[in-house]
Amino acid sequence: MTTDVSGPLASTATRARRWTEAALLLLGAIGLICLVYPTFVLLEYLPQVDPRLAGHGNVYAARPPEIDSRWIINALISALLLILVAGLPVRRPTGSGSLAGAVAQGIGGLAVGFWALAGTAILNLFNPPDEACTYASCWPMYEQIAATLAPGVLTAITMIVMALLVNRLAWWIRALVPVVVWLGTVLIQHWAWTLYLLDIFQGPPR
Repeated sequence: MTTDVSGPLASTATRARRWTEAALLLLGAIGLICLVYPTFVLLEYLPQVDPRLAGHGNVYAARPPEIDSRWIINALISALLLILVAGLPVRRPTGSGSLAGAVAQGIGGLAVGFWALAGTAILNLFNPPDEACTYASCWPMYEQIAATLAPGVLTAITMIVMALLVNRLAWWIRALVPVVVWLGTVLIQHWAWTLYLLDIFQGPPR
């Protein structure tokens, strides 16, 4: 006579998986609450143009614009958090994700969007009113805001879309697509800002 232990073993494995996923989601959620730090670190590497001054001397930056280890570390921390809030696959990496992971990923997308908006808002909190600006409409203040928002907003939209497609896409696709979008857009943003946009922002509006 034999005893079937597959049931208890399967139940234990399921509980272990659920607790593991809960721990990862909690870690990701706590990380997203603190996402303001890497957000500001990356913004520090984008030299800003003061709308009150025209011509030479109107650029200010907290950090050198070149990508260094500090920039890379904070970009990778953000990318890791995006993976954590995707949860775990229900059965295997090629399978779909869980409902808890989808909910966390959707809320995570809202958090990423919030910090993108909050970061640019705080960055421009002390900008002058329109009459104090050199050019009409405080050029290039609002254009800089739009340019700094791009990575966060695109990543947030991607995360929400991935969460809604939890039953249609494999877990690894849902987990990695936001990371690819995030890393790709912050690299493009840095490249375009330092080599192209900054020269435009320093000149008069066209």
